[in-house]
Amino acid sequence: MRIFTKEEAASVTKYYSEILIGKPITPPGDSNPFLITSLDIKKVNDGYTVYCTCNIVAGKSAYSNIEKVISQSDCLHLEEFLTNQY
Repeated sequence: MRIFTKEEAASVTKYYSEILIGKPITPPGDSNPFLITSLDIKKVNDGYTVYCTCNIVAGKSAYSNIEKVISQSDCLHLEEFLTNQY
């Protein structure tokens, strides 16, 4: 799990929200894909993390680390995005 600065987390969330919202949170080929509804920043001890969230049923959500979701998608890799930003 990658720890971001507050600025990195905001930038990652903004960029990847446009790409990942509406995409499956589950691996390709999963017969019951749950679609990403939001990207959320969570505070941790030394920084921030970014999670992809999907609503499964009323009041229940599933979460996945953004790095895992990006690795299963054909979008710009996180390290490349961060290198280009900073």
